[in-house]
Amino acid sequence: MNLLAALDVGPEGPEVLAAARVVAHVSGWQVRIVHVKARPEEQSLELPPRLTINTPLDEVVGEAAEEILAARQDDDVLAFGLRHAGEEGVGPVAAALLARAPRPLLVVRPGMRKIGVLRRIVVPLEGSPTSSEAMRQTEEVFCGRGREIIAVHVSTSDTPDEPGSLPAPRMVDQEQYDWSSWHEEFTMRFAAACPGGGVHKTVVRVGDPAEAIIREAARVNTDLIVLTWTGEYVEGRSMLVRALLERAPCPLLLVPAAPAA
Repeated sequence: MNLLAALDVGPEGPEVLAAARVVAHVSGWQVRIVHVKARPEEQSLELPPRLTINTPLDEVVGEAAEEILAARQDDDVLAFGLRHAGEEGVGPVAAALLARAPRPLLVVRPGMRKIGVLRRIVVPLEGSPTSSEAMRQTEEVFCGRGREIIAVHVSTSDTPDEPGSLPAPRMVDQEQYDWSSWHEEFTMRFAAACPGGGVHKTVVRVGDPAEAIIREAARVNTDLIVLTWTGEYVEGRSMLVRALLERAPCPLLLVPAAPAA
């Protein structure tokens, strides 16, 4: 696979590229850069030389989202920032890419923790086979010595009904309940030991999923959150993804859900 970093001339561009290079270094992906100008006379992209070594750069003229999607090849991971300079929330280009770009997507928000080395990865798991694709890809791409993969399961009243699911029992927040057998079964199904020699563990939290994941990611100083999602970026849907895009302390890698059995 390759990684296409869509960059703007603002301060967010180097942040996106730096995160992309760290992820690509670990995964063995090659990085390319695309910069879209609305008009030919607009400022060209200027980046620190240390970030552009052996990194091809294409500058094109046109509508940003359309040109970025056109530049993306079938096996590319697309990396981009959530907004351009002066924008608030998720900018229109990022919103278009979230709604239309094939996954996986590496998303960086201004102010997120800058990653220099990929040491800790948090993978939220709701306990269903389709949502466990994030863990499968994490183990396949990022597992290695010196790296810690943390599966986070949040116990809620909204449990998945997909065959093969294994949500935490509702009594998990009661100290007297012995849930070790569930924990062992959950880990075996969805978070098996990292085959590359890294540390692998499962933690269970109770409460609002977004709040619990954000707290856990901040607590362990995670460098990357890998999350499964369906790609539905429309109003009123994908609320967990929206919350993490707005408040996660580190970059997000969004991967497509596995086909339902």
